[in-house]
Amino acid sequence: MPMIAGLRRTIRRTARRTVRRAAAVAAAAAPVAALAPAAHAAPAAAVVVDVKLTGTGVTVHEKTADPVKVTSYTLGNVAYLRRDGRFAKQTGYQEITVAPKGRRAVAVPTTYVNDHDSVLLADLTANTGSKVQTVARPLIAKFAHWSRDGAKAVLTVQRKNGTSWDTIGFAVVDAATRTTRAVTVPGADRAARFRWGPGGTEVVTEYQGGTRFYGLDGRVRRTFAKTGAPAGGEDAFSPSGSAFLTWCPLTHTEPVCVWNRTTGALSAKVSIRAQALLGWWDDKHIIAVVPSGAAYRAVVADLTGKSTRVLADIPAADWKAKVYLSYTRP
Repeated sequence: MPMIAGLRRTIRRTARRTVRRAAAVAAAAAPVAALAPAAHAAPAAAVVVDVKLTGTGVTVHEKTADPVKVTSYTLGNVAYLRRDGRFAKQTGYQEITVAPKGRRAVAVPTTYVNDHDSVLLADLTANTGSKVQTVARPLIAKFAHWSRDGAKAVLTVQRKNGTSWDTIGFAVVDAATRTTRAVTVPGADRAARFRWGPGGTEVVTEYQGGTRFYGLDGRVRRTFAKTGAPAGGEDAFSPSGSAFLTWCPLTHTEPVCVWNRTTGALSAKVSIRAQALLGWWDDKHIIAVVPSGAAYRAVVADLTGKSTRVLADIPAADWKAKVYLSYTRP
């Protein structure tokens, strides 16, 4: 049974007594037609399979042996989730992020429920879901990132300031207990976006042009100055955890930098015309979106900036509409 159908039944049971808007937030869309090959026709590891992304002109190029794959994506504020070779539009959610190993997902709704922002924690194995409150109005919590063990998700907490939103801290959602702990971080950069460190015991974000590590209590653990802002899709750290990725500071001619996680020393400067960074492929390659004629491509690139493979073709119209591909490591 598709995950979406099971999730819809669960949410309807848990949300029956909530306000009418809560029901709209909790409703999930029906599955669309299968986009990936049928199970009985699984391709060989070296064969590239083209996958069209519903609602876009994007084509993803996959191999069965790839270390990461697209498990969800967003187009503006519309989210799509992949299950059993299908991508389904998820009405009422602005982002959905699948945990490493693919067992869980966290979805951020587009509206408040009972004057609280919340997330939907989905067990993709059991086909069940639970709503968990994060912060109270007027705060919001978004930009979900999973710890590598899939046990916790961290979200960035923001408060509106005029027409913009300023970061004031983070919220950690525990998938086992279905609880949230919100932490205010005094002096946080207004544009900070919190991500996990590789061990799951600290979070990391930009700080005054550098990188700052915080404990889960919000206390500063260490700061590396002049690294540029951490970047890289769902995980800024290499698979081994030894390095992290940033947008280079303006003092460098190269746009992308790699730094040693322990010492903060510069490891590599990547000469690539990256419009976005979508994470690490392996310890020696990253995933970047680069221009391709009048359109764009997601590519695998080594740490000199040389592209070694095309992962997705992205039309200019979809890029302008802010398409974002979320890669998960199985």
